[in-house]
Amino acid sequence: MNETLRNTAPNEKQPGTTVNALHRRVQRMPRGRRRGSVMALMAFILPLLALMAAFCVNLAHMQLTRTELIVATDAAARAGGRAFSEEQTVDAAKDAAVATALLNSVDGMPLQLRREDAANEIEFGSTSQPGGLGSRYYFTKVSTSDVAANQVIASAVRVNGRRDSSSLGGVIPLVFPKFFSRDYFEPTQRSVAMQVDRDISLVLDRSGSMEWLTWPDGDSPWNYDVYAEAADAGILYRSRGGYYYSRGEDQASFERWAWDNYFDYDVPPAVKWNSLVDAVEAFFDVLDDTPQSEQAAIASYASTGSRDSWLDPDFDVAMNAVDNLNTGGGTGIGRGMREGIKHFQHANARPFASKTMVVMTDGNHNTGEDPLDVAREFASTYNMTIHTVTFGSDANQSDMHDVAAACNGKHYHAESGEQLIAVFQEIANNLPTLLTE
Repeated sequence: MNETLRNTAPNEKQPGTTVNALHRRVQRMPRGRRRGSVMALMAFILPLLALMAAFCVNLAHMQLTRTELIVATDAAARAGGRAFSEEQTVDAAKDAAVATALLNSVDGMPLQLRREDAANEIEFGSTSQPGGLGSRYYFTKVSTSDVAANQVIASAVRVNGRRDSSSLGGVIPLVFPKFFSRDYFEPTQRSVAMQVDRDISLVLDRSGSMEWLTWPDGDSPWNYDVYAEAADAGILYRSRGGYYYSRGEDQASFERWAWDNYFDYDVPPAVKWNSLVDAVEAFFDVLDDTPQSEQAAIASYASTGSRDSWLDPDFDVAMNAVDNLNTGGGTGIGRGMREGIKHFQHANARPFASKTMVVMTDGNHNTGEDPLDVAREFASTYNMTIHTVTFGSDANQSDMHDVAAACNGKHYHAESGEQLIAVFQEIANNLPTLLTE
């Protein structure tokens, strides 16, 4: 029995025998061979990691540069489009586009645009939607020289921002050159700013003060020297330390007497309302010449507001409504704005037209809703712009500035009838711009 055990024991596999033998063989493996295997692996991985890092850095640099070029080109196009709508000249559009491009850097260098027509970096044309409303806009280029000569009408400005070998700024060097056999890349970007159609609501002041005269700068009948002479002339009378209108006289007759007799002006007096009518007519004359399709409507206010015409592409309809208005009463600016917003709620309002309200006053709000509260409500509810116009030295410019700011508009002020006409003409030319590419 013991003999049998001794004979069979060597043939049995003991649990630790194979591991120990392997351990002895590993111990006998030279250290240099193990170190060489790791170094061979690192020699393969490190260049691969370096290539991947260089690729990622170059790619990130290219993406950043493209983004900078997009921002610079869009800004230049928007500035050129706005200047073109306001000034109506090719040179003004080019000046604005070039100046704005220089304010934006691409890869650490201001974007430079050429003014020359042959460079094709600032182009003029028109946009259309062949697929109908809601479809993509397409730009059709026209000759810049023809636009400058007023031989063709343009409604859009396209800026081609380039950093290639033919541009003033040149190509963009890569952070890691010679990668994939390239030392640089040449990004380009196009941006089109088009002038959009507008629905316009004119909200006009027809309060009693609109019958007052427009006085030249520095002159006013509202002082005691004028009152004393008017009393001598029988226009006023003095009682208990104050001056009052004589029987049959009123503010209008007193102002006309002061104009003709006290100040002795050579030119006839200008009534504010008449100046406003002339300014509105000039406004529509400008709209007639713009390439866009505009609609206009009239609302007005004194102590109460009224809606005097609906949106219509025929400006004679709005002008006839103005001619039929009468002045008199307080100054309820907010009530007039309430009537004006109804134009944009009417079926005539176009869903894709830009909405612009122009609010004009010659004085201070004194009845009804505060116009600033109304403007803030409109800003939170409607996608629209409100421009405000103050006329004369008695107008509250500060409050109307706030009303315009509440709806992303601009405040204008005019002291004379001539300035009022210029303001309305500027607003008519101030077409909103839209980036379409």
